Amino acid sequence: MAYNWRQMTNEQRAEVLRTRQESGQPWHGPPHGLERHWYHVAAACYDHQHIIGNSPERLALFETKLLVILSPECEKISGWCVLPNHYHVLVQCRSVPLCRAALGLDIPSLER
Repeated sequence: MAYNWRQMTNEQRAEVLRTRQESGQPWHGPPHGLERHWYHVAAACYDHQHIIGNSPERLALFETKLLVILSPECEKISGWCVLPNHYHVLVQCRSVPLCRAALGLDIPSLER
C-alpha cells in the first residue's frame, strides 16, 4: 500500500485512526521501550522518499554513520535494518535524550 496520509482528507484520516483503534492497532508513540533500557528506534524519510538509499554507496555510508553515531551512547546495538526510505535500530541505552541528540549529529570525516 502506498503511503498517502498527506493526500487524505481530515475525514479519511479520522476514519483510518478510528479503524486502527477499533482493531487494537497502536497509534505511533515513540520511544518504543521493550524492557528496561532497550528501545526500538525508527525513522523515515519525508513522504517515504528514497533519500537514505538513493544509491548503494549512500545506503552503506548511512549505515556506517548511524552505527558510529549511536555506539558511544548505547551499551549495546542488538540489530538494525537500513532501507532506502527508513531505518530501525534495536539499542540498549541509559539515556534516550542522549541517543536522540546523537542522531542529530553529522560526522564529516565519513563523508565521501
